[in-house]
This record gives sequence, structure tokens and C-alpha cells, in this order.
Amino acid sequence: MSGESMILAFEFNYVSHNGILENLLKEIASDCAILHKIIRKESIVTLCVEADETTLGTFADTLSASLPLSIFFKSSSVEVVDAMPNEAEVLPSLSYNAEFTPKNLASVDSPSSPHYLSPILGEKELHVSLFHDEKELLHVNTSAGYETLYSNVAELISSGENVSIQTKNGSFVFGKIENSTECKAFEVVATDLSVVERMVVCRENEIKALASLERPAIRFKVNALFAQKGIITQSRVTLRLADDLFLYQLSKHLFAKGIQFLFKASSCKATYRVSVSVTQNALEPLLISVLENGAILILKGSDYASTALKTSLKKFEEPSHAAFASIMQEHQLFDATSSCFYFSTLHNDRMMHYSKEHGMLNLVEILLPISFTELFAEVERSSESAERLVAHYKEQFPEIYAKAVAIKMPSDTPKSVYSLWKMMAIALGLSDDFERAGEQLLENAEDFGGLKGPRIDYFLQKEDALSSDLDYVRMLRSGMSFKLAGTDNTTLSFGYMESLSYFISDLADAHKENLMSTKIALCGSLFGYKRFSEMIIKNLKPNHTICFNKELPIDQ
Repeated sequence: MSGESMILAFEFNYVSHNGILENLLKEIASDCAILHKIIRKESIVTLCVEADETTLGTFADTLSASLPLSIFFKSSSVEVVDAMPNEAEVLPSLSYNAEFTPKNLASVDSPSSPHYLSPILGEKELHVSLFHDEKELLHVNTSAGYETLYSNVAELISSGENVSIQTKNGSFVFGKIENSTECKAFEVVATDLSVVERMVVCRENEIKALASLERPAIRFKVNALFAQKGIITQSRVTLRLADDLFLYQLSKHLFAKGIQFLFKASSCKATYRVSVSVTQNALEPLLISVLENGAILILKGSDYASTALKTSLKKFEEPSHAAFASIMQEHQLFDATSSCFYFSTLHNDRMMHYSKEHGMLNLVEILLPISFTELFAEVERSSESAERLVAHYKEQFPEIYAKAVAIKMPSDTPKSVYSLWKMMAIALGLSDDFERAGEQLLENAEDFGGLKGPRIDYFLQKEDALSSDLDYVRMLRSGMSFKLAGTDNTTLSFGYMESLSYFISDLADAHKENLMSTKIALCGSLFGYKRFSEMIIKNLKPNHTICFNKELPIDQ
């Protein structure tokens, strides 16, 4: 049987055009010396191989062992086909060099490999030094030397020292998580996948994503058990596994010493430092959000996307327009009529519409009151009952009111719902720190355990118009009524999030009916909060086709 030749087609749904998958398949097929061809159509990459049945069986096993998990990899299938495809094979250029492939890891983990324990692949003359202040303690460039270095650095960190390490993405300070209180902002690095759940609440699909080829970070809620230890004060952390080969080996040494979590900070006190003799191409580290349905949104890190895509977006000055254009490009929507809801924590929000006939139109923008005093005054002026409401509110919550009107809003505050949420959070006493107030409202909403929140009024100033500004007076007025009625902060925060999701789905319905929109594009960093995104998807899914970015970050 084994003598007869047949052709297998392995199909991969790979949503990025960064060239990584095609080049990996090429390398695997070439290493196996098997007759093959790789072609691509949109997001489907097909590898066709021809050989006898026994060889194909062996190749299929090798292939599954050699392909890493990837956040861009959605599904795969295999079938027998009659002939090799006619199309010419075109291998796209690589957007970056992938380190965490099974082949690369085997070469740094195998004692018989010339690259054993090397912190950088493919460098012949690699020198790594450990300094204490400015004194060189170690200078190594062999496998045995690297082993000594990892052991020494692990010992230093284990004994409570912080060490500055030159990684491929720049120099960062690392230390035991207990030392993180010394830093202003930090990320958490878990030294092994098995310990992640000891610190955070996470789903199976998030665990898989952390271990993927791209080594992304994910924002998690700290679990109750870890929070009780009082090691960190934050209720949310951004966590990843080692995303460079030096940290990969160091993590193994630390894990063996019982150190499970490190902090990683761009600035923090450290008297020890590790420097490397070569500079690598830095990649902006990935931050992602993994939704319940398996969809992965990239919040930061455009270096993993195709070079062509990134180049085409440089011509947009307005972040909302660039974000909409990026989705149109990734989903090929230039012939479709579509609406876009751009909600950002960083830039001005916009609701937009695109048709071939009229191009891109701005429909809804956000206005902000100039101050908290003016915000309360606008509520008072909106009706007689609202005037009584404000008077009653000042009587009931004099401290909240006094703190709010004393806060000065920064002049560069983005005109966004997120900025309005900051104002609502201050005006309703959810927070007294303007910069943290939006995050506080979001965290409260994420912590809400019920099914339904109070209905907050989100309306356009001209209620039935498609193009108008958002009415923030009614947003606060409805919140004040619930606060006076005794609604707690967590429930109130959830109401602000949930009601926005209903408002967006109502507008999407109106756009479908009146503007003939067939696709709804969702972008901007606010969608990085998975509870909000999942809510929106649930509301929109029955009636609309939703488009998120596939390989570019959701905010520009």
C-alpha cells in the first residue's frame, strides 16, 4: 500500500498576514524533504504535500508537533485532494522573527545543541555580562557560562534583589512580586504556566493564549486567595509568561527555586544589571483580550501585524478614522455600507458611517462640560424636577458634591464616553481621583454579580436624529436618581456599562434601518474590557454582522 503516492491538503485558518505561518510550514516541509506547495486565499493558508501513505503519516505527526499555538490561528483541517494546486507559491516576507517555536525552544533546551541556553538565537559572537553598580561580576559567551549567569541572577532575585535586564524589547527591571510596591507601574511575569491560576481568575482560552507563540499579556482580576496575602494592592494585573529567551531560561531557574511571580517595570531601583553585546529588533509587547467566544482582540502591539497593513494607516491623523479604515481594510468593506462605533480611553470618540456613495461620515461626537460646577448647573437648568433633584442631592451627599466641584479637569481630556464616565464616577462618589475614576467604574462593573443593572439614560440631544451629540445631562441625572434611591456603587457602575451597550445596539438598529448599514465595526480601547465587549456582542449578534480588528490593535 505504502508505495502509492497521494496528496494531502492541510488547511489553516490564520487571520494574520504576518508571514509567520507560511514560513514555518515551508521550514517544516523542507526539513522533512517532502514535495510540497503553500498557497493562501484570504485567511486560509493551504499546505499541499505529496508522498506515499507511510511518509504522509509520519509528516502529519511531525507537523502537529512542530506547529506552535498562535493567537492568530483559528482552526485547521486536512483532506485528500486529487492534484497539486495550479497557483504559484508566494511566500510573504516575515513581519518579525518568531522565537517561541517548538524547533527554536528545542535548540536552546537540548544540551547537545550548539545553541544550548543561548539567550539570543543565531548570534555567533554573543557576550552577556552581569554588573553590580558599574563593576562587572560575570562575562559569559558559552552554554556553561550562560548556565552560571542564569543561576546567579535567579539567586539574586530569590534573595530579594531587583535586576535590570536588557531584553529584546528594551531594558526592564525584574524582581520578586513582593518588591513591586517599590515601582509605580508594573506587569507580572509568571515563571511557569502552572502557577497563573494561583494569582488570577482566568479561563481556559486565556491560559492557552498566554502560552502561544506571541507570548501576549492579558489583564486579569487578582483572585481572592492571592489578594488576601496583601502582596499587591491592585485588584487587576497585566500578566504574561517570559516573552524573550533570556527570561525563558531565567524563569525556569526561578520556578525551581519556588519563585512563582516576578514584577517587570520600566523604571525601578536596581543595583544589578544584565547587558547583552547585541541589540535586537524590539517588538512592542502584545496586550490582548480573549472573549468568551474565543475571539482575540489586540489592545497593544502592532509589530505582529502585516507590514502592508500598517503602512496603509499612516495617512490618517484622526485615531477614530484610522481605526475604522483598519477594520475596513482587514474585512474588505470598501464595497459595503457600514457603521463604526469607536469608543476609546485615549482619544475622542466617534460614531461613523461609510458608504461608497458618500465616503466616511462623522455622525455622533461627544461633548464634555467645562467643569463639574457647570455639569451640575446644566442638570439644574434641564427641568424644574431636575433642579429639585440637584438640591436634594447636595443635601444628601454634601461631601461628594464638594469634592466634585473642587476637581479641575485637565484641558486635554479626550472627548469620550470614558471621560464622561470619569465625570459620572466623581459626581456620584465612586472615586475621588479623576485619573483613576474611569478605571474604577469599569472595575466595579466587572465585579457586579447580578444579571441586570439600573437603566441609565443614554440619548442623543436630538433624540430621533442620526447625527447629534450625546446628552450627558441625562446620563448624570438618571445616575443621581438611582444614587438617591440607595443603589450601591457596583450596581450603579454596571448600569453605566450595560446601558451604553443597549444604546449602541439601538443605534446600530437605526443605522441598519435608515442608513442601510450591513456591517457594524467596533473599535477603540474601551472594547478591550471583555465584560463590555461580550455584552455588546450579545446585544448586536442576533441582527448584525460585527467586525473587530483581526491582526491590528483595536486602537491607534
